Amino acid sequence: FSLRSRPKYISARRRGLALLAMANDLRDKGIEIANDAVRDDNAGNYEDAINKYCKAAEYLMTATKYEKNPVTLKTIREKSLEYVQRAEALKQGLAGKGAGGKKAGGGGGSKEEEEESEDDDVEPEPLTEEQLAKAEAEMKEELSKLIGMESVKKQMEQLCKQLSLDIRRRAEGHNTLDAIRHMMFTGNPGVGKTT
Repeated sequence: FSLRSRPKYISARRRGLALLAMANDLRDKGIEIANDAVRDDNAGNYEDAINKYCKAAEYLMTATKYEKNPVTLKTIREKSLEYVQRAEALKQGLAGKGAGGKKAGGGGGSKEEEEESEDDDVEPEPLTEEQLAKAEAEMKEELSKLIGMESVKKQMEQLCKQLSLDIRRRAEGHNTLDAIRHMMFTGNPGVGKTT
């Protein structure tokens, strides 16, 4: 380094450190405000929560201008979006509360999510014998297309038979055990673990 280039290097480095510090300060302030917003949201202070969610999103989005880490950038953007969406949900809840007496729920769920959760409570209709036979045939056809992996094919056929038997037993009114069916596929890359 010559003496003339050194001050530029130092000032550029200081500038980079200053930008990093600014990004950290903005991010930390945004997180602090978001935590306050969550506390207000849980306490039922929805108007304060809306303002704080919006302010937290502003701080975090400003921090993205100075943040260099792509993982942190992605996380900050996702959180900002989450805060803005929650603020919008609260605004809609407050508007509905004034018009129709609705409460701005603390869960952040939309009408679509509520409808989906109602659908989860309904148990599906049991499969008929034809549907079971068709499903078994489709599974065997798919497995026959795969090359090798004979032990996996055998386990899948056993699992399919056990599920068919369980469905038949439930249809007849017998009790069945809800088995835990977890599988872990291990091996080197390229051996078909995700097939």
